[in-house]
Amino acid sequence: MQESSATFPEPDMKEKLLKPARDIRSILRWGYPKFATIRFVAEHSQLSAEERNILTRVIMPPEKVVSRIRKKIACDGIRNRDLHLDGYNVLLSVDSLLKNEPLWFCDDGYIRDTRYYFSKTSQAEDIEEALDSVLEFLSEASPKSITFLLDSQISRSGELASFIRRKLEEYGIRGEARTSKTVDFDLKTEGGDPKKNLVVATSDGIVIDSVLQVLDIPACLMEKTGIEPIRLY
Repeated sequence: MQESSATFPEPDMKEKLLKPARDIRSILRWGYPKFATIRFVAEHSQLSAEERNILTRVIMPPEKVVSRIRKKIACDGIRNRDLHLDGYNVLLSVDSLLKNEPLWFCDDGYIRDTRYYFSKTSQAEDIEEALDSVLEFLSEASPKSITFLLDSQISRSGELASFIRRKLEEYGIRGEARTSKTVDFDLKTEGGDPKKNLVVATSDGIVIDSVLQVLDIPACLMEKTGIEPIRLY
C-alpha cells in the first residue's frame, strides 16, 4: 500500500454533518433511542439518505462506546493467537481504503466505511488487492492461525473461499476460508467463548458486542500508511 493523505467525503459533507452529529450525541446522553434520535435530527436538518446512513454508522450510544473500546486490541496483539475474520466486512472496508473511499472514525473507536449502504454483492467481485493487503499485514502480525468466514448468500463466495485458501498457502499462513449461512452467529459463538480465547476481526457492532477481543484491520493498515479517517467532532 502506498502512503496517502487523509480520506475525505464529498465536498462540505463533513461540515454539514458536524452539527447534526453533536446534536444527536447530546440527545443520546439523555437516554433516548439511537435510531429515533437520528431520524428526528436528520429530518430537522434535511439530510439525505446517504448522510443519515453515515450518522447511523458513526454515532453510538454512550453505553456502547466504553464496552466496545475495551475489546479492541493493538495491531501487534495477535501474535500466536487464533484469529477469525468477518470476511466481507474486513475485505470490503480495506477495498474502500485502497480506492480512497471515505472511511470514518466512529464513536466506539472502530473504522467503518459507508458502502454497505449499497449492495455487498456488487462490491465483492474485485477484492484481490484488498486480500493481499490483509494477508501482508497478517504475515507480519504472526497469528497462530486465521479463519476467513464468508457469507454463503453472496454470489461466488465459494470461489472466493477457494481463492483465499490458495493465497494463504502462497503467504505461508496457517489458516482456512469457508462459507457460512450464519457468519455473525458463528463469530459471536466462537469469539465469545473464553475457553477458545480467540480474536475476531470485524467492525460489525452486533458482533463486537458479543465477542471478547476485536482486531480492527482497516485501522491497522491506516495507521501503518499514515492515512487519517474522517472524524465527526
